[in-house]
Amino acid sequence: MRLFAALTLLLTSTLACTLNTLAQGGTAGSNAAAVEALLISNEKRTWELYKNKDVKGLAEFAAEDYYDIYPTGEVVDKKRYLADVLETEVKDYALSDFKVIMLNEASAIVVYRAKVHGVVGVREIKSEVAVTSGWARRGGKWLNVFYRENALELNGKRLL
Repeated sequence: MRLFAALTLLLTSTLACTLNTLAQGGTAGSNAAAVEALLISNEKRTWELYKNKDVKGLAEFAAEDYYDIYPTGEVVDKKRYLADVLETEVKDYALSDFKVIMLNEASAIVVYRAKVHGVVGVREIKSEVAVTSGWARRGGKWLNVFYRENALELNGKRLL
């Protein structure tokens, strides 16, 4: 009987601590690490989908209210973003320096660097950008809601 009481007390205490952490906007350590790994994987996957011009695959990751700010400052929605995929050829890219900032258990910002070589229309571009990408968990699925590239280098010219 004492063993049962001790186990009940231990489980109740553990549950109370976990719920308190989650209620305050935190996430359990292993869960946060899993979410971070998933979001980094999602970012890498979207780059591959973009390179392969897989509009259907990209559409599954982008929220309906997706908001993108192009390096020119132009703001585009999901429909325009997906249409522009077909006009862009990504020849190669390299991603690095990932950092995930959890805002709460259902939203996060992912920041990283990307070196990109591609063609937009008829213009060849080589650039290094700092990426800021916002993700939200909706309906149990992580969706990309915001994306912004800030140019650090363009065609060999350092901007910052």
